[in-house]
Amino acid sequence: MALFRKKTKKEHPSATISTTHATPSLAIEARTQEIGREMLNATLDNKGGFLSSQFWQDKSMDWAMKDEAFKVQLFRFVDAFPMLSTPAMVHDHLVDYLSQPGVTTPPGMSAGLKAAGFAKGVFSKTVASQITKTAQNFIAGTNADEAVPNLQKLWKQQTGFTVDLLGEACLSHDEVEAYQKRYLDLVGTLPDVVGGWKECPLIESDHLGPLPRTNVSIKISSLSERCDPIDCEGSIASIMDTLTPILELAGRKNVGITFDVEQFELKELTFELFRRCCEKFDFEASLAVQSYLKCGDEDAEQLIRWAKTTGRQIGVRLIKGAYWDYEVVHAEQMGWPAPVWPRKRLTDACFERMAARFVEEMPRKKDEGGVKLMLGSHNLRSIAWTLAQLEKHELPLNAIETQKLFGMGDELKAALVEKGLRVREYIPVGEMIPGMAYLVRRLLENTSNESWLRAGFNKDSDPELLFATPHVPPAGEPADLEADLPTSDPRRHKLSAAVEGVADSLPMENEPLRDFAIPENRENFAATVEKTEVARLGQEGAVTVATAEDAQQALTAADAAFPAWRDTPVRERVAMILRAAETMRRERDKLSAIMVREAGKTWREADADTCEAIDFCEFYAREAVQLFEPQRLGQFIGELNHQWYEPLGVVSVISPWNFPLAITAGMAVAALATGNTVLLKPSSQTRAIASELCKALHDAGVPRDVLHFLPSSGGTVGDVMVADPRVAMIAFTGSREVGLHIWQTAGNTPPDQPFLKRVVCEMGGKNATIIDSSADLDEAVVGVRAAAFGYCGQKCSACSRVIVLDDIHERFLERIVGATQALVIGDPANPATDFGPIIDASAATTIEKYIEIGKKEAKLELAMDVPAGLAQQVGMPYVAPHIFSEVTREHTIANEEIFGPVLAVIRAKSIEEALAIGNSVDYKLTGGIYTRKPTTIEIVREQLRVGNLYINQKITGALVGRQPFGGFGMSGGGTKAGGAEYLLHFVNPRCCSENTMRHGFAPGIG
Repeated sequence: MALFRKKTKKEHPSATISTTHATPSLAIEARTQEIGREMLNATLDNKGGFLSSQFWQDKSMDWAMKDEAFKVQLFRFVDAFPMLSTPAMVHDHLVDYLSQPGVTTPPGMSAGLKAAGFAKGVFSKTVASQITKTAQNFIAGTNADEAVPNLQKLWKQQTGFTVDLLGEACLSHDEVEAYQKRYLDLVGTLPDVVGGWKECPLIESDHLGPLPRTNVSIKISSLSERCDPIDCEGSIASIMDTLTPILELAGRKNVGITFDVEQFELKELTFELFRRCCEKFDFEASLAVQSYLKCGDEDAEQLIRWAKTTGRQIGVRLIKGAYWDYEVVHAEQMGWPAPVWPRKRLTDACFERMAARFVEEMPRKKDEGGVKLMLGSHNLRSIAWTLAQLEKHELPLNAIETQKLFGMGDELKAALVEKGLRVREYIPVGEMIPGMAYLVRRLLENTSNESWLRAGFNKDSDPELLFATPHVPPAGEPADLEADLPTSDPRRHKLSAAVEGVADSLPMENEPLRDFAIPENRENFAATVEKTEVARLGQEGAVTVATAEDAQQALTAADAAFPAWRDTPVRERVAMILRAAETMRRERDKLSAIMVREAGKTWREADADTCEAIDFCEFYAREAVQLFEPQRLGQFIGELNHQWYEPLGVVSVISPWNFPLAITAGMAVAALATGNTVLLKPSSQTRAIASELCKALHDAGVPRDVLHFLPSSGGTVGDVMVADPRVAMIAFTGSREVGLHIWQTAGNTPPDQPFLKRVVCEMGGKNATIIDSSADLDEAVVGVRAAAFGYCGQKCSACSRVIVLDDIHERFLERIVGATQALVIGDPANPATDFGPIIDASAATTIEKYIEIGKKEAKLELAMDVPAGLAQQVGMPYVAPHIFSEVTREHTIANEEIFGPVLAVIRAKSIEEALAIGNSVDYKLTGGIYTRKPTTIEIVREQLRVGNLYINQKITGALVGRQPFGGFGMSGGGTKAGGAEYLLHFVNPRCCSENTMRHGFAPGIG
């Protein structure tokens, strides 16, 4: 049947829309164009712009459409605005944002930015009022009661609604409970209010029967503090505990529930949770599905099959997706394939393919399982396409629903209602602070150059371009954009070439972390951990304890082997190292599993350690090739000057237990790549993983008399490795006490020692994160928690101090305590575990000593409990997370490195005081700040004296080649590991100057 005017069957051939990148039938395309233009004309007949008319009352928004730099800074200010508690802060931040280079302000605003005194306050209040009014265009109210007038207004306009609760990330059980209560309030009270409204047949039924009047959208991340795909089953169980009363009440009250989708990593978790809830509870269920994902077609097919197989009718809100920028950036940072289409056209094409399949398989009977389609798009092309599909399959107009965002496209909504389409608005409800993230996303999304809203409702836009098919690439678009990335890593070919001796010509790419959102990765890792027994590894003889005599023999052999290894061409040396990297890549899960068992690392911590070890091999191999190429100095005729480097001799590598593969590999490989022979003594707590590293290097071709493995206690072989005059260099990472002893011992030069020893000492840290008044607390709390309690705080880079400005102190303290309580203390072999054991009893005793000092000095805010019997089960001691407040810069726990899960919260009155506190310790390793103020960022960059500074991110987890790692002060001596200068520690520079003049003749002249 025709939706707008009758067409003959000849004009509607039964062409199928496949899930591949096929071109649609000409008849469907022609009908799409026809319907789309009719709807566009109807929309343009309604006066107004593409956003609600109130939006344009703010002249700054009009200016933002013309000036991209102004728009970006204005929206960043809007994002920070809710955190600004006084007019002075509002004015200060606005001036700061709009004074950035390249930003031009509207004429009327410039005077306000320069205002002082009373005028300054008036201007700030005006800005605050404008932002609040803007937010009210997109957010219906702070709660259900406030939202009801907007909902009733929509109802009178024959428009339905689905309410979405805005909010901060749920990081604690209390925050989850608060969300649950708000959802229960919506589901419990709205049906009674809405039930008294006048009947509206257009939005109360579809082609199969009645529909709920009340609809609520939920986000799974707000339903559990344990929402992590690495523990899929545990996350689902936790979320279902929260959901059960909500869904049971929804069933009784006849409320439609839509499961929203968020970032890609939660997609599979959301889909599986949705299926299980549909199988367990009787409620009107819908699920949002994103077409900007490359797996969109597959997602559609799976949902169709599941619905038909189970006989369950579900709704699907088909949307393009709101996190495209995040997905692209995050995937690039992680080294993963981007899950989203690289062009908007491809997203639109996928949307249309998915819509066609949903329409084609839509249930025709009340008792038939299947998917009912809801179009979440303002794009008239996409809507027209779907309506053409309805005609093709002879389905009535009310078989689908169109959904739009509250406050956007009001003219489109009016046109759709006039044509008899069911329209539902997605209505956010919530407080200002959590609402701003939503608001900014909407503003950016709908003021972008690719927005259909922006172009579609401009009377000057070309309909030919507006309704152009997304299924055919436009002229000039690269042909390969539609192809998925290859399933095999393209770097494999690069690595093979590198092993053949061209490492210097290939860019170094960080080894991607495991994506544990992928079920196969979780299953493989779990199986490997299950079968890994560190004790057995130690009994095989590979990790026998070395004696002082063994060390002497190894040193003699290494000293003798040095000349041949020194003279081995650098490309041959690095080829061995690259082969070892490839071995580690193949055996990655095994290596990580050993660290889970031996060092007590959780899954992600262990995997990151292995990745970093591989990165060190790749990076230092490439750097070494360049280092040993003679460099010509100057270009003088008759004179030839070259500089090059040669290795030192025997290098003693003394590595720690907290990064037992990464740091061990980094120091050893740096020495080997530069032509030195190596004595390697790992920490006595992590001998098994160090033995695997040595095995990989030996199997790759490194001679055994070049690399010697000396597992032992420091006292047994330490004197030989540090004091013997044949040792040219010591590379050490560990405690300050041992590091200073090594430094002092190496400085004693006996008469028979022909060189000055070199020492690279990486020691400790007492690292601070500053929380500014404008900080995004969702990011700050998560980042500080990860940096303070990741691997139980057993990192030299860990955040042990958090310095919080007065006006945000109480809120931050409450949230960091609640978020930390949500950590799961358990066996690191279990993927659900966030927090594992302490390395040994001695370390645990030291940490507990500092906890007792903290109880006397400050206020204990949190002391978590360790589950009974856990230490005995794992075979390692536990010390749970502790948080202290009311700490001052003079307190012991604010100055001494604890190397454990103890966080000191320190209050500061200003950024200047926060910096003074941050700089007050003698460690200078890592530090960071969470702030949204540009000037503050610059001040901290200049004045926080640390080796590695992190802005708006956690202060742990430096990446090789991207964030070279190392500090100064009492944090160590030497250049940064994972940086271009690090290899210079292991070599001596040489220079040769040759006179090329011969009897008055100089080559190069003439």
